[in-house]
Amino acid sequence: MITESLNRKIDSLILILLTIQILSVFYSVAVSSIAFGIWGGIWIIQMAINKKAGFENKNILELKYPCIFFFLFLVFEILSRIFAIIPDGALITLKSYLLFMIVCVSITKIENKDILAKIIFSILIIVSLVSLYELVTYFINIRSLNQNTDIAEYRIGFLGYPISMGEIKMLLLLLVFPLLFASNKIFISKLYLVLLMIPIGASMYLTQSRNVLVAVFISLLIYGIIINKRFLVLYTAILIIFWLLIPSQFQGRLLSIFNPSHPSNASRLVMWDVGIKMFKDHPVLGIGDNEFTQVYKTYKEPKADGEGSHLHSNFMMILVTKGIFGFIFYISFFISLFIKQIKYYKKVSGETDKLLILGTILAMISFHISGIFEWNFGDWKVMTVLLFILSVPFVIYNYNFKNNLIKK
Repeated sequence: MITESLNRKIDSLILILLTIQILSVFYSVAVSSIAFGIWGGIWIIQMAINKKAGFENKNILELKYPCIFFFLFLVFEILSRIFAIIPDGALITLKSYLLFMIVCVSITKIENKDILAKIIFSILIIVSLVSLYELVTYFINIRSLNQNTDIAEYRIGFLGYPISMGEIKMLLLLLVFPLLFASNKIFISKLYLVLLMIPIGASMYLTQSRNVLVAVFISLLIYGIIINKRFLVLYTAILIIFWLLIPSQFQGRLLSIFNPSHPSNASRLVMWDVGIKMFKDHPVLGIGDNEFTQVYKTYKEPKADGEGSHLHSNFMMILVTKGIFGFIFYISFFISLFIKQIKYYKKVSGETDKLLILGTILAMISFHISGIFEWNFGDWKVMTVLLFILSVPFVIYNYNFKNNLIKK
């Protein structure tokens, strides 16, 4: 049995490595993977020696329905791979679901508000510095662009794929965004918070990821309509000024969102049409998430760039690869998490805690809106950040419950 003192040190080491894993997705998947492997191994050894996982009865009860729906989703995920059209090696990539350990370890190891704040703002500081580097690189390189090059097609992607980078910055920004409207003191000065958010927001926009821009626009619109009517007025004014100031090429990029003839949009429509045919042929267990491109080619020969690698939509990919039951439990899992977020938002009393939970709600909404147009559920980097964010409401509820701060 490990002593209490040593357990504390191990817990601190796990949280440090978890923080490294999350913040390093912004610049190195290798570093993120190594950090994940180390803390995962340490945690498993710790649980084996202590003969317990660190969950209290209250934790288990709060996780009951999300765990049930995730387990059922995983059952159909496994079945879909066993009976996949191309089953060879299909089970190997199931290891990506180990990322869900992030939720469990966050809930069991982050015991108070100070630890949570340190993790969030450590990530925020590093991401802001990374974003500054990207912005400087962007503006240095933009001078050497050919005059015939469309500036709106030049996208920030120096440290990773632009869509992935845009999405993980979107999630982080929306997590902390509600804190800007706190009436009381938060973890850091609001001025510092704004200064950290500006380069992240600017670099997120310059990834020119249209699914991200749509998701942010709608998420903030929902926030304004439901939570903060004053912000809605300010938001409208900012959008108008922004539209008037940006170059016409950037305006064209935004307008292309609504153009079904745009190559990227047209390609998605073609892929979704193929996806519907796949689902009709394999409605129960799907085609299995393995060698997707090969299966796609049996329906249609890819023509556009990136066509057939996946279906560029969470909902379509889940439906096609896992079948109708996998799809139902995927939706049920996230609905159960959303219900918990709403419950905790109403029950916690501290303003900062409520605003952080509100931030997790906005982040999850943005993830699903963005996921209409992109396969971000299958993106290691995006899921690493999302799963940590999804753990935050449970962490907040736990330390509020322990300190008798939950509203009856």
